[in-house]
Amino acid sequence: MTTITNDFVSSLQKKTEPVASKNSQESLGQASFLQLMTAQLKFQDPFDPVDNQAMVAQMAQFSQVAGITEMNASLKAIAGSFGTSRLAEASNFIGRSVLQDGDTAYSDAQGRYAGEFTLNTPASNVSLEWLDSAGNVIHTQAMGDLQAGKVPFQLISEDDNGNPADIGPLKVRIKGAAPSTVSTWLPVTAVESSSVGADAMLVTPAGSILASSAKRIA
Repeated sequence: MTTITNDFVSSLQKKTEPVASKNSQESLGQASFLQLMTAQLKFQDPFDPVDNQAMVAQMAQFSQVAGITEMNASLKAIAGSFGTSRLAEASNFIGRSVLQDGDTAYSDAQGRYAGEFTLNTPASNVSLEWLDSAGNVIHTQAMGDLQAGKVPFQLISEDDNGNPADIGPLKVRIKGAAPSTVSTWLPVTAVESSSVGADAMLVTPAGSILASSAKRIA
């Protein structure tokens, strides 16, 4: 699996090595075939020479196999280039955030914890609690009366000097309403190739997710 952070070029160099090795193996195969055919002609029985049609058939069969092998190598190279292209495109997501279903938020570079929840019906006197990893409520936000729909929320974490502060993952808990979904923004720290297809994986503090499965990217 290839991971892109700041050293993408070295991963591209690693991908090109197997192709050269395979081409060398194919060259050896062709040389061996020609040696065997030359020996067959040299030591054939003069009273029972090799049939011309049989020789042509052998050459045609070898050419077909060599052609298929070369085509497979070309297809693999093309597939590899598509995967590399996807990774290069996905590397633009590093430093951004993706919205995913879940009730645990992580700080971005600005110390912002954010997300949204969805209400199917209006609710009154709603509040949102932020809990640390030990389950302690560290902050409560009064959200008042809310209409049905998507409701955004966020918490800015700063130190005593007003600088962004990452205080670890925070769980959100909605009081006074029963949201149908809760989603949080996750910062993207790296990208890596996927084992299930050409789509790239976005690496976040909550784990790796397919780029195509992200609800939104900001």
